[in-house]
Amino acid sequence: MWKLYNSLALHRFQGIRGLGILALSVVFGLTGLLVLSSCDDDDDQAAPEPVQMRGFYTSVSGDAHGNVTDCTTEAVDLYLEEDLVVGEPNVTIQSTGTVFGNTTFAGIGVKAADNIVTAYVSANEDGSFSRPGAYFLAPVNDDAISVGEGETVYSGYWTGYASRPDDETVVICPYVLVPAGALPADSCGTDDNEYPKLDVTDPADMNPALVKYLADEDGLRDCHNLLDDQGVLSPTKR
Repeated sequence: MWKLYNSLALHRFQGIRGLGILALSVVFGLTGLLVLSSCDDDDDQAAPEPVQMRGFYTSVSGDAHGNVTDCTTEAVDLYLEEDLVVGEPNVTIQSTGTVFGNTTFAGIGVKAADNIVTAYVSANEDGSFSRPGAYFLAPVNDDAISVGEGETVYSGYWTGYASRPDDETVVICPYVLVPAGALPADSCGTDDNEYPKLDVTDPADMNPALVKYLADEDGLRDCHNLLDDQGVLSPTKR
């Protein structure tokens, strides 16, 4: 049985309205996929070995930290099935983020034409589920990031409910996924001791290889709010 236990995060967002529509389509389409694929008839097959990756992304800091855009990192185990069968997921992501303690997030989806699209939901203490979200990641060639043979760097975005602000707004933010050994674990890090330790708001504290994905001439690339107060799609820079 597929089971999701907890929640999981490009360049400047040109044509952000189109991305917003795609983001919401991914969330609702793959949320349906999670339900339709809840049971697997091939439980006896051996699970694929995880590919150890590391995700770097911008997010929105908590209310105690001013709700500013910051850079965050997470350890990712990427499980890839060999073949894509229509109607069945072939990719699973499990990640542990620095800003959520030891919580593990899980999402499932598809890898097609080398693009990765996954969806996730959060499990609440009362057994209910909430805060759906999604990743869309496309492979990129990047000589600045050291990767081994057969390893791939992905760039794209995550979208969903930003969990740290109290209002939990729906956002879309840039994301880059690299092999675990390609960059130091603290590539987004800063030297100060503020919590969370690996969050930064200044691109100068970021590994230079990540700057083009997560920053621009104005600083960190912004997250965008996707919905207005009436729930209508209206991407707005935070």
